Amino acid sequence: MKRILYTLAAIFIGCILSCTPDKDEVLEMGPVDMDHIKEIKLRTSHYQILADGKAQLEFNPLLTTEDGFTVQDSRVDHSQIEYYTSSGETLSKVFSTSDKSLIGKTLNVYAKIKGTEITSNTTTFTVMDPSVSNAYTEITVPVIFHLIQSNKDIAGYGGEIPMERIHLLLDKINNTFSGSASTNAMGVDTKIRFKAAVYDLYGNKLQEPGINRIYVEEVTDEAKDQYNTFIVNQKALWPHDKYLNVWLISDRENEYDKFFYTISRTCIPRYITSGTDPAEIPEGLTLSSIPESWTPTPNEVGILYKLQSIQTMVRSFGEKNENELVNGFGFYLGLLPTWGASSSAKPQDYCSDTHKYYGNDKEGYNKNQTAYKLVGDCFFLAENIMDDPVGVHRSVSQQQAQRIRWILTNSPERSAWKSDYAFTGR
Repeated sequence: MKRILYTLAAIFIGCILSCTPDKDEVLEMGPVDMDHIKEIKLRTSHYQILADGKAQLEFNPLLTTEDGFTVQDSRVDHSQIEYYTSSGETLSKVFSTSDKSLIGKTLNVYAKIKGTEITSNTTTFTVMDPSVSNAYTEITVPVIFHLIQSNKDIAGYGGEIPMERIHLLLDKINNTFSGSASTNAMGVDTKIRFKAAVYDLYGNKLQEPGINRIYVEEVTDEAKDQYNTFIVNQKALWPHDKYLNVWLISDRENEYDKFFYTISRTCIPRYITSGTDPAEIPEGLTLSSIPESWTPTPNEVGILYKLQSIQTMVRSFGEKNENELVNGFGFYLGLLPTWGASSSAKPQDYCSDTHKYYGNDKEGYNKNQTAYKLVGDCFFLAENIMDDPVGVHRSVSQQQAQRIRWILTNSPERSAWKSDYAFTGR
């Protein structure tokens, strides 16, 4: 019996020793005793904020205990932390303003633990003018989703994709472009709306708004041209000046292992209207006049996306991983990624109001490969439309909106919004 007790005691002690956390490991143990805090570092969710009364900038304090432990945010009693401007004005944890007199001004803010002399570093942010995006007129883009499935795919994997699922997808895209799903500090309503087509290319009313179902024995890219020939042969390339074509292609067999990286990211603007000043072309894009003998191809005038990814996309960090369809809409409209897979691929999207970050960043938060990122003194949720696959993609920045609207105005292969044929059939 003694031997058994000794053995159990040894196992218990060994378990305690082996389970002892490293110094920087965060443990969930209820609210932290603020008397044990020795240091506070202040971070913001952005370095700019629109003075529109809706945008929000959040202060994210990082607390360290006397023992050197970093305190998990859920354990912090935020009522015990105060925020002050350098001029002594008190702020709440979430800052929002519609005060136009602040536009162009930079605010310096620091945090302080209530009742103590412990103060943080001073961080800054600038209040920006929202008038540019507030003045936009609404643009309605007619959308047709071509659902391309094999009979085997339908029979063996739960049937057709229901219309309701496609319309929910369209709702998310519209929520992103309207800004209704986000209070991002620089997020705006682009005044761009995507609406399901009502009539087909022959003027016949669609049985399901916005949906053209295509059934084939096998979905295959025999021509090896990223389904361009396949789509044309299926008569699924509807007039680009009347519809935004979105092809949801079943690739159950992974003919393209990296579908989004290989195909969806190639659906970008290529042309400008004749007479457009080349100096006005958004940076990072190479646009030219349409060739005289131009025959549109799907990846020039629409969006190709893997059907399975609208339901089964795995959110993992990596340049070649699948991303959400709304991110593909961003590429189609001339936006560039806000992130890079590593420090050797630092992003440049030519929009000064978006966060740029990359993975494997020793200064980042969990190497910036989770939904939350750290860039300098900004700690934020990745919610921009062009963030990595782990992001939530529900916000478009003010400068991104300007870029998008320039493309819609000046790229002839993005002109479907100028026609109402898809809604009237004539």
